[in-house]
Amino acid sequence: MKKLLTILFVLVALVTEGQTLHFHQLTVKDGLPHNSIITLAQDAKGDIWVATHVGLMRYDGRQFTAIPSDGLPDKRVDRINLAKDGTMWVQCFERHQQVSCYDTLSQHFVTYNVSDLSDSLREQAVQPLNRTFADPRSSRVWEIKKRQLLQTDMLKPENQFTYTGQTAIEAGLKDETFYSLLLDRQGILWAGSANNGLFFADTRHSHYRRMVCQPNPLVRATCMDSKGTLWIAIGDQQLLALPKGSRQTTHVDYPMTDSIEGRRLRAIVEDGKGRLWLGTHDGLYMKENSATDFSRMKIAGKKAVAVYSLCLDKEGNLWIGTNRGVYLLKPDDRQPQAQLVDSTGSTISKIAVDKNRLWIATAKGLYCRADGKITQWYEDAAHAIVTDARGQTWVGTDNGLIQVSEQSVQPVSTAADGHIVKDLLCWRDFLWCIHEQGLCCVNIYTGQSTILHTEHNEYLDGSACIDSRTGTLYFGGTMGIDCLQADSLDEQLRSGTSQLWLEEISEELRVKSEESGSTTWYYWLIGLLIVVGCGATYYYMRKKNQEPVPLMPEEVREVEPIPADAPARSLIPADAPTRSLSPFVLKATAIAEAHIADADFTAEQMAQELAMSRTKLFQLMKNETGKAVMEFVRDIRLDYAAQQLMAGTPIGEIYMACGFSDPSSFRRSFAKKFGINPSQYREQQKNLKPQTRNLKPEI
Repeated sequence: MKKLLTILFVLVALVTEGQTLHFHQLTVKDGLPHNSIITLAQDAKGDIWVATHVGLMRYDGRQFTAIPSDGLPDKRVDRINLAKDGTMWVQCFERHQQVSCYDTLSQHFVTYNVSDLSDSLREQAVQPLNRTFADPRSSRVWEIKKRQLLQTDMLKPENQFTYTGQTAIEAGLKDETFYSLLLDRQGILWAGSANNGLFFADTRHSHYRRMVCQPNPLVRATCMDSKGTLWIAIGDQQLLALPKGSRQTTHVDYPMTDSIEGRRLRAIVEDGKGRLWLGTHDGLYMKENSATDFSRMKIAGKKAVAVYSLCLDKEGNLWIGTNRGVYLLKPDDRQPQAQLVDSTGSTISKIAVDKNRLWIATAKGLYCRADGKITQWYEDAAHAIVTDARGQTWVGTDNGLIQVSEQSVQPVSTAADGHIVKDLLCWRDFLWCIHEQGLCCVNIYTGQSTILHTEHNEYLDGSACIDSRTGTLYFGGTMGIDCLQADSLDEQLRSGTSQLWLEEISEELRVKSEESGSTTWYYWLIGLLIVVGCGATYYYMRKKNQEPVPLMPEEVREVEPIPADAPARSLIPADAPTRSLSPFVLKATAIAEAHIADADFTAEQMAQELAMSRTKLFQLMKNETGKAVMEFVRDIRLDYAAQQLMAGTPIGEIYMACGFSDPSSFRRSFAKKFGINPSQYREQQKNLKPQTRNLKPEI
C-alpha cells in the first residue's frame, strides 16, 4: 500500500511539474482601501484578513469589509495569527511587545503585553511570519524570497522558477514585488503585492494555462494531427503550426484568393492517411502527408462554396458542411470531386457521424441524414455535435445541452443551462461544454456537472480540439488558446462527481432500509392505500378550485411602467393567482430575484440555498414548472428586463442588471421569449398604452 501511495504521489508531481498558476487581481476598484498589502491570514470562518497601510480588511469572497481599529496601538498591522480556539491575534508595526485580540462580540480589539500572557497562549498569539506554503495535493511549494514569488518542487528541487518578467505577465501578475503569501484551506493561493493589490490563484486547477498566438490572439480553429503538431487558424487568414515539444509556432502558407471573404479559414481536420484538410470561404484545400504545399480540391457546381465544417467517417469519407448544404468527398475516387448530397437551406456549422446517421447542426435546427433522407429533429439553433464512447450523441444549443436518442431529443440539466454551447469535446467519461462564459464538465454516467473557473476568454464556435494521447484539451477564443490537462483532472472529477452521486444514492438506500426494517408488509399496504387516497382527494380538490386564468398573447400583453425612482419589487404581480404556485416555486423565484444581476449564479447555488441536492432540485423544477433550473432563472430575468424597458432604462444598463454577460446574448434571449428585440418591444408597448380620456365634470 505504501508503494502504491508513493507511485501516485510521484505521478501527481510529474503532472503538475512546470505548471504555472494563473492569478486574478483585486484592487481599490474592488473595495480595497489601499493597493499595498502587508500581510494575510484566514480566520475560522474561512474569510481572508488583509492588512494594508491604512487599515485592516476582511474579504468573504464577494466584498471587503473594514475591521474597526478600536483598541489597536497602531492602524498598521504587520502580523495576523489564528489561535486554536479560532481567536484572531494581531501585532502592529514596531509594537511587537504587544499583541491584540479581536473580540467578535464587541467588534473591537483588546491589547495585552506579550509578557503577561501564559506560555501556551503566547505560542498561539505570537508566531513567526511564515512565508512558505506547501500544497497538500501535490509536491509544490510556494514562498517569498527577496520580495518575489518562488515556486519549487519537493521531489525535484531543480524544477523551480520565479514569477518574474514574462512569466509573471503570463500568469496574470502585474507586479514583481510581494510582501505576503497565504495558502488557504480551500486551495487558493493569495499573494499581497506592494503596489498592485491582492492576487489569488486556484492551485487545484493549475493544469489550466493560456497560449497567446502571435500576431493575432483570435483563434478560429485548431487541430492536433497524428504527429503531435498543433495546427492553429488565427484571425481570418493565417495558419500556424506548433510542432510537438516546441514553443515556437511557424507560419504555413496555403492558397488564397484576393477576396477577403475567400481568405477566411474555418475548419481543419486530418484523415487516416495523414492528409490535412482545410475548409475556407474560398473552398477546400488538402496537403499530402509528405508534401509541403496545399492543393485545391474540386467542388461540384459553378458557384463558389464556403466551407464551415469538416468530418470524417469510419470509411474515410470526408463530409463537408458549407453554406449550400452537405458535400461528400470519397477517398477512392480517381478524380476527387466533392458532390452535393443534401441541401438544408442554411449554413452548416457542424457535422458529426453516429453509426449510420449523419447529424447536421445549423442555425435553423438539428437535422439527421439516414438512408439518403434528411429530417429535422430539433427546431432551435444547434452549434456543436459530439458522440461519446457509448455511441450517444450530444448537441450544444442556444439553451444548453441536449441528448439525442433513437427516437427523440431530450434536454439535459447541467451547469451550462441557459448558455450558448459553442463546442463540445468528449474525453473518457466526461463531456466538455464550451460556452460563452467558460467551461462545464459533465459526467455522462452520473449526470453531475462541474464548472471550471478560468480567466475570461470568449470561446468561438468549432475552435476546440483534443490530443487523446496526452489528454490535453485546447479551446480557441478571442484571447488565444486555453490548454487544459484533462488527464490529470480525470480522477479528481471522477471521484468528486461520483462521490456526490453516491452520497445521494446511499442516503436514499439508508432511508429505505430503515423503513423496511421497522415495518411489515401490511403496514406498507395500508400506507400505500392512504397515500393513494390522499393524492386522489388532493388532485380532485385542486382541479375543482383552480379555474383557468386566460392569458393575453405576449405580443399584446401590457406591462405596467415602473418609475425610475421606484423601489425594487417582486416580479410576481400582487394580484397573481399565487394559490397555484407551490412553496417551492415561490422560494425558487425569490432566490432567482435575489441573484438577478449575478451572471455567475448557478444551479448549485440555488440547490444550496434551498437546502437540497442538485438532483432533487432539477426533478422538482421539472415537475413544478416544466423547465430546467437556469431556464427558469432566465425567464425571471427577461420578465424583469421587460419591466425595465417600460421604465425607460437604457438597454446597456438592463442587460448587466439582469445577469447577462453581453448585449448580444441578452437580445437573442429576449427575442426568443417575446418574439421581438428589446427596442421593438419598448416601442410596441408604448403604442399599446391606453389613451387617457379628457373627462369634464358635470355642472
